[in-house]
Amino acid sequence: MQLNHIIIGAGRSGTTSLAAYLQQHSKVNFSSIKEVTYFSVEDHYNRGVDFLDSFFKERQGALNTTSDTYLLMDKDAPKRINEYNPNIKITIILRDPSTRTHSNYNFSVNHGYIDKSISLVDSESLEAEVLAKGDVVKQNNHCNFYGSLYHLHLTNWLTYFKREQLFICTTNELRDNPQELMNAYFNFLGLDNHKIKELSAQNKAAGVKNKALNKFLVNREHPVRKLISKPLQISFLRNIILSSNVVEKIKSSNKEEMVYQELTLEEKQFCNDYFKEDLIKLKQDFGIEF
Repeated sequence: MQLNHIIIGAGRSGTTSLAAYLQQHSKVNFSSIKEVTYFSVEDHYNRGVDFLDSFFKERQGALNTTSDTYLLMDKDAPKRINEYNPNIKITIILRDPSTRTHSNYNFSVNHGYIDKSISLVDSESLEAEVLAKGDVVKQNNHCNFYGSLYHLHLTNWLTYFKREQLFICTTNELRDNPQELMNAYFNFLGLDNHKIKELSAQNKAAGVKNKALNKFLVNREHPVRKLISKPLQISFLRNIILSSNVVEKIKSSNKEEMVYQELTLEEKQFCNDYFKEDLIKLKQDFGIEF
């Protein structure tokens, strides 16, 4: 099995919906879970390619694909993926950076990663310390602004891949005309056009009921989780857990739908100033604007 295609983000931008539409195509062999963090999480990468393969059923002639929204901002992943398959096709879906940043901030607060006493604007000053540590999972959960510097991240990917290997679209395109976008997407992937069944929002704003439980589920350094993870490195045991979907069921039962406040005028201005230069370059070099 070789991965032919991967969705790399951006997180909080519609990757769940995009993946759901893609899975409607009969020639797509999607991983057993939506996000396989093989290339982004050091522990997973060190387990070798058999770990990646374990999330797929063998299907002759199908497009093997997965997603991982940690990847867009990951400095090491492009090189790793290039060494794995230099001809892989890569998809990026982008959302207006201000609204994506706001959404990611609310996600982080509601899941207990950022204290609710820290404002969106103040959270930006804390990002440098997290970035210096090089943990992409923590970067995803804490670096709301940095994660939305699309031109910066895309430029890093172009160090290892040709522009024609990248399919870049926007959340607005997926929302406003999903069939037209998916036709272009299927063409990019070398697939026949397919009439999609339009879906409602796949990943609504949500918080967690029990933040301690959520931190346990996502904290790979937790001693109990480390103990549990050892037997799960055995393929048939991991496959049993994956097929039962027990982890996702626990996460789902711990969620509660949230309603976010709109960006304030101060927050909008701060975001406009922060993203101004990156957005100019994004339009110039990639033709993307919001």
